[in-house]
This record gives sequence, C-alpha cells and structure tokens, in this order.
Amino acid sequence: MFAHRLLYLANEPITEAKRLLSEPDPDDDSADDRPVDSTVEYAAAVTQIEQQLSWLIRSLHAGQPAAHHYDEAPVEKFTTALEYATALRDILPAVPDDSSVVADLEDVSVDEVDPHVGGRGESDGRWLEYQLQRALGRWGYRAARRQHLFSLEVDVVATRRDKRQEPSDWIVGQCKDWTDDPIMPAALFRLCTVAFACRAMPVLCHTTELTPRTEKLAREFEVRVLSLTDLERAELPAPQVAKPTLELDEWRPQYRARDDRGSLPVMFWSESGKRFSYVPGFAPVGKDADYEPIEDDTDDDTHPAADH
Repeated sequence: MFAHRLLYLANEPITEAKRLLSEPDPDDDSADDRPVDSTVEYAAAVTQIEQQLSWLIRSLHAGQPAAHHYDEAPVEKFTTALEYATALRDILPAVPDDSSVVADLEDVSVDEVDPHVGGRGESDGRWLEYQLQRALGRWGYRAARRQHLFSLEVDVVATRRDKRQEPSDWIVGQCKDWTDDPIMPAALFRLCTVAFACRAMPVLCHTTELTPRTEKLAREFEVRVLSLTDLERAELPAPQVAKPTLELDEWRPQYRARDDRGSLPVMFWSESGKRFSYVPGFAPVGKDADYEPIEDDTDDDTHPAADH
C-alpha cells in the first residue's frame, strides 16, 4: 500500500512537469528512448526510474526553460518525483537501501520523505491541499487541486454540487502547511486577489500562526480561516467576524468585521453596482458575513450570478 502511494506521489509532479514543458521535437536526438523492460525485478525497476528522472533533472539544469510564474519549475517537480521514487527503497525488502543514482545528484534528499504522510515536507503543501479537498468533498463540493488562474497556480478550487444561492457556492482555497514562519498579510492579499478574480469566497487552511495584522485582515475580508481541527467539522465553517475581548465586564460596543473594514472611496458611492462582494449578483447584508441575491425574482433554477 505504501509503495503504491509513493508511486502515485511520484507520478503527480511528473504529470505537472509534462504540462509545463513544451512538446518535444520529433527530430531531437537528445530524448532518452531506451526501452523499459516490464519484466525487470523491483531493484532494477527502481534504479531505472531513478536513472530516467536523473537524466531529466540533468537535462533541465543544462537548459532551464523559462520561468513558470508562481508554479514550481519542471526541474523541481522531477526532483520531487525522484525523492518519492527513491523512498521505495525503504518500503520494498528486495531493493537495496542505498542508491548510487541519487548519490551523484546534488540538492536531492530523501530523508524527509515519509510514505505515511505523502506530500508533507519542506516547501511541499500537497498533503494539506489533499486534506482540504477531502473536507470540501464531504461538505458537498466538487473540489480540485493545483488549478491555474491565468498565470497563477491555485491550491484548491471548489464549487458546491447543489447551489444554495450563496456566495460560498464557489470556493478558492490556499494552504500553508508551515511549522515555524507565521502567515503574513501578503499571503492573504494574494488569496483575496485570486478569489475576487474567480468570483469565489476565500479559504485559508493553515497549520501555523497568523500575525495579528493577518488575522485582522482575514476577519475584515471574510476569509474562512481553517485549522486541521476545522477540517473535521460537519460543514464549512463561517468566517470569523469578531474577536473576544481581553477585559472582564467590558460593555463597549463590539464592532464587527464590516464596520472595521470601512467602505469604498467616496467617489464610487454614487455609482450603481459598486459594493463589496466576492460574487456578482450578491450584496452583503448586516454586519456579520451574510449576503443576499441582488435580484429577488430569481427562481430556483437561475443563480443570482447569472448574466452578471
């Protein structure tokens, strides 16, 4: 079972790298076209996989393709695949533990690869993205990982199977499986920018701490901030809108997130349609995190965002 999981985790970055790379030239003689024998033993098969990935890594180091915006470069994806393939040596008894192929490569380490928690390691957020995807599926969403919005990579996108006429029918999720560094406002701004562009509600799933400024912005922009414990809930949690006071018997008015957020510039007030809303067709209602359709004559078969 662990070997099957490692092979799946090795294949995923290879598929992503193939999508990023251009199609090969049929007349190019640099391709490694050695036949793969399907009858080889485990030890030879693992070594052959390592050799193929090692050849790809060396080839890309020699001629690195153009930058891929916020996505990892293909050489990094092939390196990740090699790490998981080499971890098979600890799983399969008939395969020697040491790899002569990996020993000749720099910047490749398999010490952090754990087949029990595949995809979880330094600079690798696939494990947490998978956990969020599973939770969204249980909450009634169709969810997908590693999607692309123009030149940006989005960790998780989801749409509710049975629409509730709510902005949360669409979700954009960002995952931060960190242990030390706190989440800074820049990460939240990027998430909200992508959510606005996708006309979806933002979700931040994390395993670390938020700075006070990031926490405040998350409330004001109605970002659903989820911890690992929140992924065990029965439904998608609502965004946090107010922070508990540190004082006892303090009865001053408790302002909500929308009060603290403020409003649009005065120049835009007189223009119709100018309002804070992630999803077209909805307008914020009250001081918490509620929305309602702008047009009240919409039937059940027509979503409020239609034609907007």
